[in-house]
Amino acid sequence: MNEQPSPITDQCPDNWLDRVEIVLCQTSMAENIGAAARAMKTMGLSRMVLVSPRAAVDDRARAVATHAAEILDRARVVNDVEAAVADSVAVWATTARSRRLTLPLHEGREAASVIRRQVCDAGPAGRVSILFGAERTGLTNAELAVADRLVAIHANPEYPVLNLAQAVQLVGYELFHAAVEPPGVVEMAAGEVPVTRGELATLCRRLEGLLEPTGFFAVGGADAGRVERLMRRVRVMLNRAEPRREEVQILQGMITALERHGSATGKE
Repeated sequence: MNEQPSPITDQCPDNWLDRVEIVLCQTSMAENIGAAARAMKTMGLSRMVLVSPRAAVDDRARAVATHAAEILDRARVVNDVEAAVADSVAVWATTARSRRLTLPLHEGREAASVIRRQVCDAGPAGRVSILFGAERTGLTNAELAVADRLVAIHANPEYPVLNLAQAVQLVGYELFHAAVEPPGVVEMAAGEVPVTRGELATLCRRLEGLLEPTGFFAVGGADAGRVERLMRRVRVMLNRAEPRREEVQILQGMITALERHGSATGKE
């Protein structure tokens, strides 16, 4: 008989918002970086990540940030979105554009509740990332590919225009609201640790390497983008499933066994 996870009292610490990272991708204006930092501090958020920023954190950014300049001082700067989310157990994307890859879509307040659960489930080292795209173009398909859920920001359909800081403020408000709510009940099994995005990326790279010599990617056409498209769909599927570390370790063990079997067979 399988043992089911039993409800336990939510043990989220008061500072769980410190484990939520606001990831700004390819931001082009220093003032927007500063305004986003100010919006974050207003809503109790403190972790900013800048992915390939097109503007520097300069005096203009600090002037707009005012009393939130310490967020700019601690901001991580990385070259790509994969590096930004490698240590996160969940990745959310904010976008108003329709996409070919369907991801679960959550309203703001519902999303905040789920994010709180993900942070608390992950333990002290766990982090959750929320992605915001460039001012004019939003998130690219490559940036969206690392996400497993979408958070909806509703606006007037005739003029659904928000600047970067406004978007950060609205999402931050819902998170702050979730933080001040009375503790609820979270269902999780003891000892289960969520897997990070970096660990899932490693799994996908090993799976791709195992499949490549079999001719799997040539079935149905061998165009240059087929491998990338197929592996992106696999990655989205795995992200949506929210696997635990022990489950991913089982899959890694399976791949290792298949690699060893293939090597042994090739020597015969």
